[in-house]
Amino acid sequence: MIKILYKYIIKIFAKIFLFTIAALSVVIITSELFTYMPLYIEYKASFDAILLHLISNLPEWLVQGLPIATLLAVLFSIGNLSKKNEITAIKASGINTWRIITLFLMTGFIIGLCDFAIREFILPKTSLYAQDVKREKVKKEKTRIHTDFYNQIVSLPNHIKIIMGHFDTKACTMKNVVVEKYNDNFTIKRLILAEKASWVNNTWILTNGVIRDFDINSWHEIYFKSHDSAIHVTPKDLTIEDIPYHAMNIRDFKKYINKLKVFGQTATKAKIILYIRFSAIFSHIIVMMIGIPFTIGFGSKLNKMLSFSLALGVAFTYWGMQAITQAFGENFILPVFLAAWLPNAIFSIIGVYFLVKIRK
Repeated sequence: MIKILYKYIIKIFAKIFLFTIAALSVVIITSELFTYMPLYIEYKASFDAILLHLISNLPEWLVQGLPIATLLAVLFSIGNLSKKNEITAIKASGINTWRIITLFLMTGFIIGLCDFAIREFILPKTSLYAQDVKREKVKKEKTRIHTDFYNQIVSLPNHIKIIMGHFDTKACTMKNVVVEKYNDNFTIKRLILAEKASWVNNTWILTNGVIRDFDINSWHEIYFKSHDSAIHVTPKDLTIEDIPYHAMNIRDFKKYINKLKVFGQTATKAKIILYIRFSAIFSHIIVMMIGIPFTIGFGSKLNKMLSFSLALGVAFTYWGMQAITQAFGENFILPVFLAAWLPNAIFSIIGVYFLVKIRK
């Protein structure tokens, strides 16, 4: 009997959830159509290009609306059960309400895993494809690969820093190169100045320069026409690609964060976004924990419209707190981990408190 009940409840939830997703898709596409309309008009984009651009961006927009769809689905599905007095019938048959609550919480966890899978495996591909569509089909521009970088400063392991006046990634060459090597006390022990550097046989060969070695009380220099720097960092690893966060999977995130460290830049924002990707798995459970008490527990004591409004209010407070803690983390007010997980921790406690108040 319990399996039949579970299937029945999941069927109701799934119908509302999928309908909500479909409705959100229509609303989002319509909204974004008007947002991008000046761009489409400016470049006289064809109908096919417009449609392809909007559809390719849809996964990115929808994944942001998944928590809203989860909340609305749980509110309406339990609301329908209560309206038909099916919740009362379930209790009268001796089935503990917590079994139904557990079913919804497990469903929230599954939706969270799906959310994670979309961000990890689908969004990186569709986001980059959407960029290509916007550039090639809407703006009708040819793909341009940025190969020239100026005044680059890169920190490498073993206390080595490279300063490049000009770096050509296509030709794999540097001009006006400065290589600084420091000891463990961060005192400079070697300075290399070179007119040019070339990537040859997996190493950087410096040409037309001078090596200055520093001792405690003196220094000496050697001029060279060609010198093996013994630096084996590839040209690709000496540049940072400008890729949106949602277009990166976890592996790309880790590489990007390591590159930021190499370039001496802060990786705080990237770390927070990466942690949020994991915390988002549990956000759907928290949304369930917010929605269930206002339908099963408090719904009988409060007006249905009031219960619905309060549930939405608590949920939007939760999402607002996520934005606030993220901003605090990016401004170094909160540690990275807390910036991503603090809203989940606080509203998990609130959700558990609400659930405990539900009578069995």
